[in-house]
Amino acid sequence: MLRWTLVLTLVGIVSLVVWQELRYLHARRDVVHDAQPLFHSSRVFHVVTFLSFAGRDDGELFAALRGLRNASESGADAQVVYAGKVAVNALASQQLVDRFGGEVPWSAVLLTQFDSRAAADRVLASDGYRHALTRFGHAYSCGMQRSAWLNLGIPVILLGKRIRQILSGAPSHFPFVPAAEPNPAIEERAAQLLSAREYGEHAVVVVNLLREGTAANAAADRRYTAQMFGMMAEGVHGPMHVGVAVPLATGDEFDRVALVYYPGVQYFADMMRSRFYRDIVGDKQLADTQASITVPVLDRL
Repeated sequence: MLRWTLVLTLVGIVSLVVWQELRYLHARRDVVHDAQPLFHSSRVFHVVTFLSFAGRDDGELFAALRGLRNASESGADAQVVYAGKVAVNALASQQLVDRFGGEVPWSAVLLTQFDSRAAADRVLASDGYRHALTRFGHAYSCGMQRSAWLNLGIPVILLGKRIRQILSGAPSHFPFVPAAEPNPAIEERAAQLLSAREYGEHAVVVVNLLREGTAANAAADRRYTAQMFGMMAEGVHGPMHVGVAVPLATGDEFDRVALVYYPGVQYFADMMRSRFYRDIVGDKQLADTQASITVPVLDRL
């Protein structure tokens, strides 16, 4: 009897984990239009590229992005797995401000998977790639070593957190309760974000380059992350790509890269305006960060 109880318990746990992974895979493929393979070799190397573009309309931007995607994928050892149009540049990295002599109004972000670091170096140095980059005003790339097992584990961690919320009777995060006083800066960003509804009605992806601060900063940031993970566990969203940063430019010092999915511009705007977010955002403490809020456009390239 005990043996069958253990077997049924194990089957239940495995079924829950598979169900959770399939939920997040559905979001990745059908909502975020993200082409990251669920399983990949530990040798693969990712590059996240921020791009500024001075064209007149989205059609011109998409054509330029399509050209860069084609140049990146010219060999069999590379694949663009995420493309996002920037809706709001929320936080500007001081490192990038110093590098470019001022804050750059980034227009788009691409995430490309290469079979190896050597393959990435070869493509980024190729004539075709460099020519495709000439259509953009500025470009900045940072490498990322992305563990398949860590990223597979994140939905499971969120599932465990959700089960604990249910069992403990924790109050729901939803619907978001607006903060008592409107914040003009937040309202401006929310308006920018909502103007991107055409592409972001169902998905928003925040692309983060992160440099860790002091031990006290790190402790505060862990509190912020724990609160956000609680919300994400209930809302069925969260990190899609997390990895160790591998700076490609001399002198740059980023520690982590994270691309985090939220279910649409309205959701994100409501979150920014909420009492919940205002109460915890002060704990987001980093030495430096570039945070660009994007809407997915890979399916348009």
